[in-house]
Amino acid sequence: MLRRALRGRRLSRGFCSGEKLLSLEQQGALSKLTLRRPKKLNSLSLPMINQLRQAYSQLSGPKVMLLDGEGRALCAGGDVAEVRQGVLDGTSYPADFFYEEYALDYEIATLFERSRVLQVSLWDGIVMGGGVGLSIHSPIRIATEKTMFAMPETGIGLFPDVGATWALTRLKAGSSVGLLLGLTGLRLGPADALHAGVATHYCPSEKLPLLAEKLSTAEPTMETVSAIISEVAAGAKPDTAKAQLEANADAIKQCFADPSTPAEEIVAQLQKQKTEWSSSVLKTLLSKSPLSVKVSLEALRRHQDVTLREAFIAEYRLAQWFMRPPPASDFCEGIRAVLVDKDQSPKWQPASLEEVGARQVEEFFQPLPSSHPRGELKI
Repeated sequence: MLRRALRGRRLSRGFCSGEKLLSLEQQGALSKLTLRRPKKLNSLSLPMINQLRQAYSQLSGPKVMLLDGEGRALCAGGDVAEVRQGVLDGTSYPADFFYEEYALDYEIATLFERSRVLQVSLWDGIVMGGGVGLSIHSPIRIATEKTMFAMPETGIGLFPDVGATWALTRLKAGSSVGLLLGLTGLRLGPADALHAGVATHYCPSEKLPLLAEKLSTAEPTMETVSAIISEVAAGAKPDTAKAQLEANADAIKQCFADPSTPAEEIVAQLQKQKTEWSSSVLKTLLSKSPLSVKVSLEALRRHQDVTLREAFIAEYRLAQWFMRPPPASDFCEGIRAVLVDKDQSPKWQPASLEEVGARQVEEFFQPLPSSHPRGELKI
């Protein structure tokens, strides 16, 4: 049954698009890559991913490159409604989309190593899902007062992908914070993003044009770029009024101890806390797909001891096993509830964590069948 669901996919049309979805400009010695799909919060479609791969192939160093997005977001994620439709129509779009997306993300992660191009990612707004993939593996990630970071995939019947199963267990604030973010989709403002370590620097939004100007003559080194950011930011710090990670650090460590902690134990520990914060997190966690939560937890556990490349290859397998209609996966139902019908009332199968067995979780980690339209990810 697992293999049958991935057979017979028709070719998708996602590789062709005449629409210009981004721009690559030169400003002195600085390259500036801007996502330009603002009405969709710069969400990633397959044509946009292909244009990004082409743009990155044109870069050669040594140089600094700024990545930003037009409008209110760097990128709010992948255009997963299109992916869902591909699952329902039986096309190869879901296979093509994730293959090209993960290949792009890995190219970005190894950009400096391969081309001596130092990417500086500007989080001047929403950065979620696919937007995290474009930026979390770059060495410099600048938060502003507008930053909103999240990995909300368990709420749509998926898992924290784009290399996040690797990155979240390696955060400055510890793997417990990574588990919290990956399982609950908790949204972070700039103060929490810096505390967690998902963001590396802070700069007020109004000073970003000045930052770009100064970077246009900068040497592409971490030390030089960091010094320029500090100079431009002039000691500015994010507002901590809505920050929650530091204040709840002990509870986070106790409840999300490490990736080997069973999901049911995380729930039990949250119930013991009996605080407003823990009750809110518990309610959020229990609203997510139980299957996605358990698969995500297992992926986070397994990927503690692998390379980023190995994590991406494993994530592609996971993503493809998620591209099955219910009851094998909750992805189609999650997208229906959140983005299509927007009733926010998904009917998860199974409906509770206790009903998700180890064998069902293990299915998502199996090699792809020979009939799969793209095969294993090759990066």
